[in-house]
Amino acid sequence: MMAIISKTFIIFKRMQRFKGELILLVTALIWGFAFVFQNTAADYLGAFTFNGLRFLVGAISLLPIIFFGSRRIDDKKCIKYGIILGIFIAIAANLQQMAMSFTTSGKAGFITSLYMIFVPILGFVLFRYRANKNVIIALMLGVVGLYLINGASLSFEIGDLSLIFCAVFFALQIIFVDRFAKDVNSVQLSFIQYLVAGLLSMALAFIFDDINFVNILNGAPSILYTGILSTGVAYTLQIIGQKYTDPSVASIILSLESVVSVIGGYLFLGELLTPVEFSGCLFMFAGVLLAQRRSRK
Repeated sequence: MMAIISKTFIIFKRMQRFKGELILLVTALIWGFAFVFQNTAADYLGAFTFNGLRFLVGAISLLPIIFFGSRRIDDKKCIKYGIILGIFIAIAANLQQMAMSFTTSGKAGFITSLYMIFVPILGFVLFRYRANKNVIIALMLGVVGLYLINGASLSFEIGDLSLIFCAVFFALQIIFVDRFAKDVNSVQLSFIQYLVAGLLSMALAFIFDDINFVNILNGAPSILYTGILSTGVAYTLQIIGQKYTDPSVASIILSLESVVSVIGGYLFLGELLTPVEFSGCLFMFAGVLLAQRRSRK
């Protein structure tokens, strides 16, 4: 009898993991195609205006779920966690969007995917998560990949540097989601982080951006896609998926957004990578996968 119960429990855990991995795969697909819309939005909107609107739209898109399906947001822990995540996302997303005016969707996707290398490094520094020699090798592959994707040049543009710092803050968001998601309501946590990120971005937009209603209308398709799907749906799916998936496995799955960004850039924007840039993408993707691979020991 105990053997049957044990086997049933193992099957149940595997089903839970599969569900989490499938949810994260959908998340990666949505995020990957979002680079196309972000690139288009950069032609009309300042980074702070675009992100302020997309995050506020994302927060609004969750209100019906909170109103009909969730309890009232009175959990102080959820509010505190949401503020922390909102600050991380606001910094990362605005650094990423500022870079979109200087690079292609595919390059932005791959440089951003460096957050998968930063996850185990920062996880060890902050919380002593175990890391192994694969991380060191992965970091070297990432550096080589950056060199090649930059056209085999050591002079990085401001957009590339912005994306590297963006990757650091996305890594922090993933680490802290893993710490927070199991303790609070996922939808409420998502709502608070979007609201915080949206309000912070809009405050900066009124200071630094030239807010123009006509440009907002031109950028509306990008705002709606990234607000409802990339933000409201995908970030919530990330929090739900990470409840059932190991952070390392989650990182590997989420890194597929970099591949999707190249495909989306080619299909919808006609963007092409040179052979040298493409080889750089391969180095970076290999580093991302290796960084998440656990040693047998």
